[in-house]
Amino acid sequence: MDSWTSEAHGDRTILGIWQQIPSPMISRFLAQMGWDWIILDMQHGSFNWETAYECIHIIRAAGVRPLVRVTIGQTHEVQKALDLGAGGVIVPMVNSREESQRMAAAAKYPPLGERSIGGDSHYHYGLDYAERANESTLLLVQIEHIQAVENVEGILDLPGVDGCFVGPTDLALSMGLPRLAFEHVPEHRRAIDRIVNTCVRLKKLACTNTYGLDEAADKTAQGYRCITLRSDADLFIDSARGLLKSLRTSTVPMGAVK
Repeated sequence: MDSWTSEAHGDRTILGIWQQIPSPMISRFLAQMGWDWIILDMQHGSFNWETAYECIHIIRAAGVRPLVRVTIGQTHEVQKALDLGAGGVIVPMVNSREESQRMAAAAKYPPLGERSIGGDSHYHYGLDYAERANESTLLLVQIEHIQAVENVEGILDLPGVDGCFVGPTDLALSMGLPRLAFEHVPEHRRAIDRIVNTCVRLKKLACTNTYGLDEAADKTAQGYRCITLRSDADLFIDSARGLLKSLRTSTVPMGAVK
């Protein structure tokens, strides 16, 4: 697990992708491509725990860090994802220091937290798994509401919280901004800068999703330590639609050839 730590990447940006299609085959394809992180989305995706377990260990076998995004406010899901072998957990909509403390307690073993001993990780990763897990697994809280921005220092400046994953769209909506074309609204930009600057000052991971290469370069310049580039479903749909459109325009209608 030590090879997963952010320090192992040196100055290079950590590159990840979201997996929404609940298939171990997809996990294998993505992991073999060489992504640093693959995030199984159990908040908006259709994973069950059995499938998540299979995907987690296929990803791990390729030397890639599997993370799991759980649903809002569920400490038992944080513990379960880690017990199943996840290399980290992302918790959405953490808006206060108290919420962040509860998630940190669930994610880390005593004395740092209150995570219960269990699962099968000690069979696979050594009898000292519990002693190493606090350092080798990540807890990322999602900062995606203006309340969280207002409380960002208290949310992140906690032992056991390793960083945050910024949700810019939900943040925009919470500020009364439109769902699209909010990136250059000054108050939104200031909110993002406050989050990233806090991460840099506290030496926490600042992470976010991107939708294209230009945006990825912009986010890296802003100071994000990890970026994800869309999801498996996004890439599949875009590629398939584009190929089908090209195929329809390039093929000759039946009866046109004599």
